[in-house]
Amino acid sequence: MNSKLLIILALLLQLAFSTTAMSRSAANRNQLDSISLLGGLNGTALQCGYVEQMQRIKQALILNLPKQRALGDWFESSTNVEFLDFITSNKNCGSLAIFTLQVDDAIRELEDVFKK
Repeated sequence: MNSKLLIILALLLQLAFSTTAMSRSAANRNQLDSISLLGGLNGTALQCGYVEQMQRIKQALILNLPKQRALGDWFESSTNVEFLDFITSNKNCGSLAIFTLQVDDAIRELEDVFKK
């Protein structure tokens, strides 16, 4: 593995651990898991160039999350971890149709756990 990738991964893990405490006070475990799922899907969408899905994910966050920086940091951290994992694990993009269904399900889950 490339030493630059290891450094980036270490920095991202440090960021994830530092935002964990802030995020936990901002949301419950189900809410954080839902945000992480969308962050992971966003990381894949970034790698695969699924621009429309990235836009849908971010719109869902804007519409459903409380405006708290810790939650945005949690999403960004999840996105970055998946983005790097995609590179280092040599994953492939797969079907856009299946990915779109995964995004649909994740958005519904986010809406359910953040019902107002």
